[in-house]
Amino acid sequence: DTLDHDREKVAEVLEGCVARADLERAMVTFVATRGTPTGGQKDLRTCKNRFVAWAVPYYGVVTDDEQQSGCDMIVSQTVRISSDSVDPTVKNFGRLDFVGALFEAYERNARHAVLLNGDGHVTEGRGWNIFALFGGELVSPDSGVLEGVTRRTVVELSEELNLSARLDKLTPDALRAADEVFITSTAGGIMPVKSIDGRAVGEGTPGPTTARLRDLYWSLHDDDAYMTPIRYRAID
Repeated sequence: DTLDHDREKVAEVLEGCVARADLERAMVTFVATRGTPTGGQKDLRTCKNRFVAWAVPYYGVVTDDEQQSGCDMIVSQTVRISSDSVDPTVKNFGRLDFVGALFEAYERNARHAVLLNGDGHVTEGRGWNIFALFGGELVSPDSGVLEGVTRRTVVELSEELNLSARLDKLTPDALRAADEVFITSTAGGIMPVKSIDGRAVGEGTPGPTTARLRDLYWSLHDDDAYMTPIRYRAID
């Protein structure tokens, strides 16, 4: 590791990106690359890690209409890259499995796809985690996924609604039969799913639990405990 950026330094850089871009609503992305090896043999041991960061206007992984009325989703036949090959808890941009799944979704009149692992259990989609509600219990896949911050926040917020939230195996049949389904991501928050494989989820509209969790989630953005002020005028 030759990155030489601790947590505080990364936060400083990201705040600086937002300040320099003069954005009040922003998305920040930062990437640590392996770097470029020296010599024609491309010996990876000679790489020097690189750090890249940028800020853009805030965007969501679903459209405004989907946020209000719900998303159409498919369970893809494309299998998620095995956790034995690529650790999904380390965010990366090796996304050929997601790309294949999305083209499958487009062919089936949907814009979103969730992938199964080699054992046939639900994992995640491109850039988001998934939750299914069964009565008073929320279930999200326990493995083969990025352990998203918004996913963790939903588990914490569920206590305020007297819901049980657990991470466990989730089959596609159970997902299709859920009372409510939603996806979670920093880019969009909590986003309802209205149909899976052409079949309505619940009443085919965003469910009340999804709506309440979404309201609770966005209210946290006004809580000083979760905010870091941006010093716009302090940046040269």
